[in-house]
Amino acid sequence: MIPRADGLRAGPFTVSAVGAEGVDLRSVDASGFTANLLGQRPDQGGPSTVNELSIAVLAIVGDTAKLRLFPQE
Repeated sequence: MIPRADGLRAGPFTVSAVGAEGVDLRSVDASGFTANLLGQRPDQGGPSTVNELSIAVLAIVGDTAKLRLFPQE
């Protein structure tokens, strides 16, 4: 579980899958808004953004992923 980033209006996120196809993340906020980021990969051309939070997959090794979370640029 990746905790909510209150100042960036995003999360919490659950990692539902990590593998050769990429990383799948899901978030449901207090209002019920659902965000699904499916197949996130290091080579996708840039980070994905939910509200003001950017999420970049830096590496995938087996069933482990290294993510970078940062304010939207």
